[in-house]
Amino acid sequence: MEEGLEMIILQENCYICGNHSNFSIPEGATLLREATCSKCGASIRNSDTAKIIVNKITGKSCSLSESLGTLNSVNILEAQSLGPINRVLCELPGYSCFEYIDSVAPGYSNEYGVMSNDLENLTYKSNSFDLVISQDVLEHVNNPTKAFSEINRVLMMGGYHIFTVPIHEQKPTISRSNLPKVFHGDPLRQDGALVCTDWGNDICKFIDQYGMETEKFMVHNFYSPSEITNVDESYEEYLKTEAIYYYRYNSIVFASKKVRSL
Repeated sequence: MEEGLEMIILQENCYICGNHSNFSIPEGATLLREATCSKCGASIRNSDTAKIIVNKITGKSCSLSESLGTLNSVNILEAQSLGPINRVLCELPGYSCFEYIDSVAPGYSNEYGVMSNDLENLTYKSNSFDLVISQDVLEHVNNPTKAFSEINRVLMMGGYHIFTVPIHEQKPTISRSNLPKVFHGDPLRQDGALVCTDWGNDICKFIDQYGMETEKFMVHNFYSPSEITNVDESYEEYLKTEAIYYYRYNSIVFASKKVRSL
């Protein structure tokens, strides 16, 4: 494969920067939701997440960058300290973010000033946030029950958890605790982040046990259910193939509204 060749996957508005952009990815890649905006570098997944955030929190259809005035009074918690959404929101007075840092106790910062926290044991007060954002995080938590309960606790009534996870369509959610180990790329961990759960079509039903009402938005549908990656049927290929040339997932965003306290 010739180095440097790119495929344009989409030509549309980016909901991070607001520009009409090409979203491209290296030739031959399969993880199409990670194609990036030619203007700001946000992925399709980032842009789709921003689109749902703006729609649910402001009722508008503009970009995240164009919504800062409306979001100025919104209390936001993001479960990552880097990335396009963080870059847009980080100066807002009500914005907080964190990473799960193995070597730093929850509620404390590392030497770079990054707050450590744990979705299974958040140090924030109850009813603190209007919005919690997580992108491809919840497949990595050891105890999803604790994580969704904690998200419910820190959200105000009527607040939203807007998030993405890889979805294994037309399949039930399974724990990977007794399956071959799978890791996703992680800037904080050389070996990557261990996948604990393969989320399936029943994810909304699972979450709604914890005081939420969850909507699923298929924002960009690239693959049929039969084409979605099944790592346990192609584990040897997984071991030797770069992630963007191996995984196949659609760009799905979930908006989970707190409707009762636990």
